[in-house]
Amino acid sequence: MEAKGLSEVVWSINIMLAILLVGVGIAIYYIFMYDTWYPNEQVSEDSSTGIPSGEIAGETEGAH
Repeated sequence: MEAKGLSEVVWSINIMLAILLVGVGIAIYYIFMYDTWYPNEQVSEDSSTGIPSGEIAGETEGAH
């Protein structure tokens, strides 16, 4: 009787690990594809950072 109970525990652990691996795989795929799905807006070609100077100045105005 104990062998059957032990076998059920092993199957539940296998199922939990499979769900965990699928979830982690989806999360990693989402992280890697996020930039492809939501690219940054390129303001000008000569800007090396891709961030307009107005946004940087706007962020520092409230700090003073």
